[in-house]
Amino acid sequence: MKKTFLLLSFLCFSASVFAQDVIITKENERIVAKVLKVYDAVVKYALFSDPDGETFLISKTKINTILYEDGVVETYDNTSANNVESKTVSDKTPMPINSSEKIFHNVIKLKPFATIVGLIIGLVEFDIQYTRYLTNKVGIPVEVDLFGAPGYGMSFALMTGIEAVPATHRQKSGLLLNALVGAIVYDKAGVLVNANIGYQLVTKKGFVFATTIGPMYSGLTNKVTVRFSLDFGVAF
Repeated sequence: MKKTFLLLSFLCFSASVFAQDVIITKENERIVAKVLKVYDAVVKYALFSDPDGETFLISKTKINTILYEDGVVETYDNTSANNVESKTVSDKTPMPINSSEKIFHNVIKLKPFATIVGLIIGLVEFDIQYTRYLTNKVGIPVEVDLFGAPGYGMSFALMTGIEAVPATHRQKSGLLLNALVGAIVYDKAGVLVNANIGYQLVTKKGFVFATTIGPMYSGLTNKVTVRFSLDFGVAF
């Protein structure tokens, strides 16, 4: 009886381990997933480690092979696997792209908190940041800051660097890290360095909310200050 129980337990465990789909890209990347739907041009899937979480779309042009949990192999290079059944994909299936499935590559954020604080202390400041995401988690931000005070004129700052969202529960949402470096021009030019840690949320509709804090070094004053920011914007 004990042997039978152990055997059944092992079989159940084995089934749970291998009950997964594997997407192999043309770059030989292996994505352990659960394929949810195959459309004309894309495949919709969830990660096997989080089957009820975020869903993703991948273009068929990027896929080499899909190994399904039932042993079926589907290839996209016009070759058939030897002695393996090929899964039929209907070309009549429409490809719905809605807001919950859209893949965002661009984020524009405004920094109104800096403007409010600036007005309180007699400084006019306007900050805007554009980030182009190269992957779902890594992007290149470009930030432009304009600020000035009565009797001092206007100052201009331009920064760029790298941004990462390493822990996500939704695309580009989660822990936010970025490092910016650039120049600030007042009556003379100086270097500007800013590192931030915070949290960014991108909703399914593409609205962006973020909060960050980190040290900022200004070459004009040769001082390090703490920069805190509350941002909002849009993703597209």
